[in-house]
This record gives sequence, C-alpha cells and structure tokens, in this order.
Amino acid sequence: MEFTDGPSTPLDVRNRHGWLDMTDILTWSINLGRWSGVQIRVHYFLVFFAIGRLLNAAVAPGHHVGTTACWLLILLLVLAIHELGHAAAALYQNLDPDEVRLWPLGNFVVPSGSTRSSDNVAVASAGLATSGLLAISSAIILAMSGARMVLSPFGSGTDPGAPFLQGSTVQVEAFRPLWWVGWFGYLNWVVFLANLIPALPLDGGRILRAILARSSIGITRDNPYPQWTARGFAVVLAIAGLLKMFHSFSDGLTLFCLALLIELIVRSETRMMEDGGFFEDGVFGYDFSEGYTSLESSAAKVRPYRESALKRWRRRRSEQRRQRRLAREAAEDQRMDEILEKLHVQGKASLTDEEHRFLVRVSTKLRNRPRARD
Repeated sequence: MEFTDGPSTPLDVRNRHGWLDMTDILTWSINLGRWSGVQIRVHYFLVFFAIGRLLNAAVAPGHHVGTTACWLLILLLVLAIHELGHAAAALYQNLDPDEVRLWPLGNFVVPSGSTRSSDNVAVASAGLATSGLLAISSAIILAMSGARMVLSPFGSGTDPGAPFLQGSTVQVEAFRPLWWVGWFGYLNWVVFLANLIPALPLDGGRILRAILARSSIGITRDNPYPQWTARGFAVVLAIAGLLKMFHSFSDGLTLFCLALLIELIVRSETRMMEDGGFFEDGVFGYDFSEGYTSLESSAAKVRPYRESALKRWRRRRSEQRRQRRLAREAAEDQRMDEILEKLHVQGKASLTDEEHRFLVRVSTKLRNRPRARD
C-alpha cells in the first residue's frame, strides 16, 4: 500500500523522519497506481462504507452478506462509469484528469487545467448526465421486462435496491438478471441524486462554483454564497438524518455523515480563503482560478507572537498546503523538462498521449500564472 503519487505529482507531506503526515483525514486514500496516465486512488471513506455495510448485513436478520457484497461490486462499477463520463468530457475539452480519488458518491478530485467556467461546468455535468441516463435506461429495460425500479434513494423492501414486479410488492429474486439490472439502475439513480447537492465535493457544488465564477458575482474572499449554500444543505441533511434514524439507523447515519463531511469541507475552504490559499492545491484539487484570482496577490496574514493552540494548528496546516503546492510545482517543472528534452531529441511523434496532455495542461497553467510586477 502506498500513499504517494510518484515522482510526477507528489501530494503527500512527510516530516523530517520520512513518516507520512496524516493530519488531514480528507486526503487519506489507498494508491492503486497510474492507469493510462491517470492516478487512481480509493479513499478510506469508500473502504469504511463497504466494511460498515458488510458488518450491518452480517448482524441483520437473514444475513444478506452475499447480496450486500454483490451490490457493493455494482457500486464500484457505477462509480467507475460515472468517472469515465467526467474523463471523457475532460479529454474532449483537452483537460487532463490527473487524479481519481473514489469515495461512495464519486470522486474527491475534479480534472483541472482549464480557466474557463464552461469547461468546468461541462466536465462536472458529464458525470451527472452519465449516471442519470444509465438510471433511465435501466428503468426502461425493467419496465419492458415486467418490473419496476426502486426510486426512493433509501431503498425499499428487504433488499433495498432490488426491483419489484409490476403491480405487486414482490421483489425480484436475488442474483437473477433483472436483479442485477435493478441494482445497477438504482445505484446510478442514487449517485445522480446525491451529486445534485450544490456542495463540494459533489458535482452540484462544482457546477455552482463554476457558474458563480462566470457570472458578475464571482467567487471572492468576501463572497460567502457557496459556503452558505453548502452549509444550508448540510443542516437539512443533518436534520433529515436524525429523523431517519428512528426508522432506519443506518440510512440516517449515512445522511448525518454526509452532512458532517460537507461541513468539514466548508470549514476547510473557509480556512484556505482566510490564509490566502487555493482550493486547487488543497484536498480536492478543484480549480478556482477564475474566482480566486484576487487571493493570488493577497499578503500573508500577520500572526501575533502568542498564538492559541488552534491558531498554531491552522498555521501549520497552511504551511503544509504551501509545501504541497511547492512540491507539486517542482515535480511538474521537472517532468516538463524531461518531456521537452524528449521532444527535442526524439521529436513530437515520440510523445505519448498522456505526455502530450500533460504538456498542454502545464503550459496552459504556466501561461495563466500571474507574473511578478517589476
């Protein structure tokens, strides 16, 4: 198990003894290596979610461990296809999806490299459209076969995502072809609905920020609209989760944990903005270059000599983010030199597709980087 991205995009932080800094749990993930030039990671949230569901199935009446394991595998397929939708839109826009960090509702990282809001909206919407179309297609197939898909995001019946026979309350028997189609459509439907929430790291939050960046409102340090919107939905989800616990504890706990995660992300974003940081180099890799340009020239915060423990912790976090950004920029510069040397010696035809995308992405980023004034 590794926690590093390799020489090209190091995202981890190590102390002078070489131990990995695990202070930010939102970055904890298992490295699966690079697949076709894309860094693939599995976030611990997905691991904990799978373990929790399996344990709940083991202690529940009927012991549905087998069916739970199968729909968890279907969930992995659904997430993979959802991310392929993002990747296809990114490649179409000449963006490089340089990292995928899977969690139960998609990816913590959005493809970066564009400063145009329309590109970011298209990339974020592609995953939503993929999941939505697959859910509708599954529902049509089930209807043509005499069954109906579960539409409640909390599931229904003893086998929550299994389809029902038309005109009855009888669910399709497990492991039959319609059972697989029903679960596939149901999970796509859940991923689609969840990603409509306008809060990071969900697609709806990315779309909202891209739209605000394109509008006259903009996203600045003094514009709290994205944070207020996310926090408002977090409160709604938390209340709904607490009420749902009386009926189904596991479903209620899932909603409450999602609300808590959104609140943690809002707090993290607020701290970055206070410290003059960028979300692009934070825990989610989201490109706020259109809306946060006013922060690039902001001066560092002057801190008092005597700091509280909380302020010292926040200052260390800010320094760690800065070190991550510097390490990533240094690694990109080194790889850029290697690719340019290869281009000079062997010619343009020797470059792989991934190297060409990297060259275009980093060149665009360097062109858009603000120059120091004389």
